[in-house]
Formats: sequence, C-alpha cells, structure tokens
Amino acid sequence: MKLASLDLGSNTFLCLVSEVVNQKVTKIYSDEVEMVRLGQGLSASKKFHPDALTRAKNTLINFRKTLDREKPEAILAMATSAARDAENQEELFKICKDLNIPLEIIPGDKEAEITYRGGVSGLTSTSTRLVLDIGGGSTEFIFGEDQKILFGKSLDIGCVRLTEKFISAQPTPQNEITKLQEFIREQIQQIVKLAAQTPKEILAVAGTPTTIAQVEIGYFDAAKIDGYELTEQGLQTWLDKLTLMSVPEKIKAGYPEGRADVIIVGVITLLETLKAFKLSKLTVSTRGVRYGVALELAKRFNT
Repeated sequence: MKLASLDLGSNTFLCLVSEVVNQKVTKIYSDEVEMVRLGQGLSASKKFHPDALTRAKNTLINFRKTLDREKPEAILAMATSAARDAENQEELFKICKDLNIPLEIIPGDKEAEITYRGGVSGLTSTSTRLVLDIGGGSTEFIFGEDQKILFGKSLDIGCVRLTEKFISAQPTPQNEITKLQEFIREQIQQIVKLAAQTPKEILAVAGTPTTIAQVEIGYFDAAKIDGYELTEQGLQTWLDKLTLMSVPEKIKAGYPEGRADVIIVGVITLLETLKAFKLSKLTVSTRGVRYGVALELAKRFNT
C-alpha cells in the first residue's frame, strides 16, 4: 500500500511516501525534509510564533505538491512536542485541514512507540537496545528488545527548547556549556533509574546524529549514514570545536542552516547518554518517526 507519512517536529518537518507491505517499508517513492523551527519561542510564549506558522504553511504547501504528484492511497501527519505544548495548536490543524492533510498530535508515550518501531524497522538484530530520538522540543528514550518495546519516556530536553533556555551566544561561553551539561545529565538520570538493564547498543535517529554523520563523511549518502557509528571521543571532539564556532562557521563546516544553531544541545545529549550507560559508541539510523507513522497508518488498514 502506498502511504504518505508526515512528521511535524519542533524543528524539522519530514514527508515520506513509501510502500508498506506486511508491516515493512519495502520501497521509498519520496523522502523530503525541511527546517521549519515550529517550536520558535514556544517555551516562553506557549504559543506558535506567527513566523513559525508561516514557515509551516509554506512547507506543507510544498509537501502537498509532492502528495498530489505521488498520489498515495492514505495520508497521515503526526505532530510532536511543539504541538502538544502550544495553546494555539488549532492554527496548525487549520493549515493541515485547508491542505487536506489529516493531522494528529502524538501523546508522548505514543511517540515513543512510533519512534521505536520506525527506528528498528530496518534492523535484523534482536539485542536489547535504546532508541534515542533528539527532537526540537523533546527527546524520546525507548528501550526495546527486537520489535518489542520494554518502556519509553519523553523528556523536555529538545535542541530548540534548551538552546533558547541556556545558550546566549555562539561561540558559547564555557559556563553555559557546563550548565547545559549538568541539566541534561540530571534529566537523563531519570532514564537510568527506570532502566532495568544497560542496553547493549544505542540507536540514534533524527537530525542530530544523521547531520553529524553527514559532516564526518563529507556529503549526504543515506546508505552510508544508516548504520554509521559515532564514538564518545568523536562527539567530544565535535563539542569542543562547536563551542568555539559561530553559527556561520558551523554552516561552513557542513551543518545545515536551521540546525547549526542548535546542534550543540544535540551533541551534548548524545554524549551524556553514552556516559550514563557507560557505552563508547552509538549507531546512527536514518529512520525514525516518519517510518513509524507509515507503519501506524498501515496497521490501521491492516496492510
């Protein structure tokens, strides 16, 4: 069944058109990503910023053109942390309704399930793992074994949210980096206490790990990025470098505009997660929420 699955995140919007057979994504027709920054100023105002809604509308208009071209049999958009927090979330619903794009807001626990199913959808390993999804507004930690989810928890430590809260300048003063590290470390301890065992591997999905992998490789190649390993030592080296760089310098180094200014939070979250579980490396996945939404939509059609 040809399906369109949209992930409307706090920083990034993604649109996947794929074929799903027997709960497996068997073919990709289109896979698009746009930096929207839907969560702009949301932590302070509790409302979507008008500029963020304009960017969201323009991006969804472009996605609608893709949908009209690809003609999927069913469409589903799911919004995450930013939409859960926004008091004016109905404005996003109206944009989607006007474009005939069905929208649902994913509760935090459901987002964990969808993220895990999407992240492991291309794996054959059956080991105990932690799937880590660093978003703009929140980060999901999902423990599982093979296709079974053991437990998941969403924490409000997203890249946009914490950048706005802790970082005043780029290059970034060391005292701000230290406070950010301490805060993220403290938050992750909640996950450590909940975990019945240490995961054998960490699978990191979404923009932070895929972007770092892309910069290390030197160009975007989904086949090379999927399964790429990031080490604790390598991430620490990136943190040291990024702390001393301006946003234009980060963009020049290969970090995309729209992600360059928030990447430090993502790097610290990856590092602190590795340290918390005493692991030296993690594996990057190009899959995530949009794949999970595709599988969720397919399940509703029993395909």
